[in-house]
Amino acid sequence: MREAADRSVTGRRVPLLVKIAPDLADEDVDAVADLAVELGLDGIIATNTTIARDTLGLKSAPSLTEETGGLSGAPLQERSLEVLSRLYARVGDRITLVGVGGVENAEDAWQRILAGATLVQGYSAFIYEGPFYARAIHKGLAARLAASPYPTLADAVGAETRKAAK
Repeated sequence: MREAADRSVTGRRVPLLVKIAPDLADEDVDAVADLAVELGLDGIIATNTTIARDTLGLKSAPSLTEETGGLSGAPLQERSLEVLSRLYARVGDRITLVGVGGVENAEDAWQRILAGATLVQGYSAFIYEGPFYARAIHKGLAARLAASPYPTLADAVGAETRKAAK
């Protein structure tokens, strides 16, 4: 992939990131982190959709609860944050980490940053909240940063994960 990306665009390096599922076992998350660093990838997007249904408390007909396919948004919020924190503990700031999965509001985005995300992506909440979603996230992050001990957002990246490791 790296070679193909380098051949396809001349004059600049195209960033290459891998997006991983929240359904991976912890040891597989570690293996992906190690491989991403070894291969010189630019980052990891944590996480994609989940196929797990066990935490949803579904009581619908089996025709609905047994559907396959990935779920996004709130159902993967907790696990996505765990995966992100695990990745940051493993790779630190050697590669970019993108926090995705259940980012519904500024607090969720702030938690992703504290866990180690240098970028935060929201999609499902944007669909439900509409075009002012990004503005609300921005305002909320600015307020959290101002109330925090961190002089810049970059200083907050990974702060909780580093603290937990001590």
